[in-house]
Amino acid sequence: MLKVKLTKNYAGVTISGDYNDLDHLYDSIYYLIHGEPISIGEYTMQNHLYGFLYDVRHAYQGDREVELIDNNLDKYKREYFNLKENEVTDKNVCFSFNYLLPDLLLDMVLIKYFINKVCKKENDIYNPHINMVNYFYSIVLYSLLEMLTKIKFNKVKKGLLESVVSDRIFFPQWFELITVDYAKMTKEKRQKEFMHIADAIYDYGHYEDYCDMKLDIQKLCEEKNCTLDDIHYDNFPEKIEW
Repeated sequence: MLKVKLTKNYAGVTISGDYNDLDHLYDSIYYLIHGEPISIGEYTMQNHLYGFLYDVRHAYQGDREVELIDNNLDKYKREYFNLKENEVTDKNVCFSFNYLLPDLLLDMVLIKYFINKVCKKENDIYNPHINMVNYFYSIVLYSLLEMLTKIKFNKVKKGLLESVVSDRIFFPQWFELITVDYAKMTKEKRQKEFMHIADAIYDYGHYEDYCDMKLDIQKLCEEKNCTLDDIHYDNFPEKIEW
């Protein structure tokens, strides 16, 4: 079963599951976001989500963390199903990886954009890919109850539900800066600042600082003759206290 757990110092979450769990999550998100982008902004949004899928794929390939967990196969079940001990073990392989919270919140907002694009005005409640993503959303959100009060938790849920992202005004550097700052915080500060960070992601278009950054980056791209994806902050911490 796919699981999400808040990390010890609230830096992010640990996402875990067996091969099929993570493979299904990967395929569902890829189904929603792949295709030719209609704008530079949408191309940048896809790239951010491909970064998440990169971690998902490497996790189920065994390149991240691996743990053996009990599968409740005791001797009585072995005898009943005639399973030999050297054929089937009483452990399942669980793959996992850590992912920073601001990046994950942004990914959830971006996936909503692509769901709306795929479904347009039609709500396809039987689409297995959308249902998988919605399930993932729910376990991510409920993992936050460890550090949030019920009131704050409901605000975060409401913020995600009402969030809207536009490919016309999407500049990844704003979110990159938020993630860098969050990664450098202490556990206590992360808990204190989380609601402000969530709002800066959900409602980014209404921040004056975002609008100012957008103009500065557009000017810099013209001066350097480069694209949005060529501009990054290079002060990301070498080690994260997860």
